[in-house]
Amino acid sequence: MSELARPSWTARLRGWFTVHHFAQLALLVQPLIVARTAGEYVRQQAAGSVDPALVEPLFIALTAVGLITIATLLLYFARREKAVLALTLVGIAALIVYKLLAMPGLG
Repeated sequence: MSELARPSWTARLRGWFTVHHFAQLALLVQPLIVARTAGEYVRQQAAGSVDPALVEPLFIALTAVGLITIATLLLYFARREKAVLALTLVGIAALIVYKLLAMPGLG
């Protein structure tokens, strides 16, 4: 392959920044959020000495993030990539706001 036929690395990088690829990245991030929230929930449950008022909101957050993940997965397979991105951003923002309001003791 000659040098003229090969696209530059910046052209290949620009070609990657599409809605489809960002939707795939969002689908990668959401299970990580679910795993992190589930890990925190299990850690708080196992500690025993922690206030139960902190454990209950974690279960609600875990359920909400799980439902959002399922919804975005269904939207992705329906080829609604922009809706996947929007729902992912709304879900992350809602989780941050919920953490600040309902779980101020977790940092």
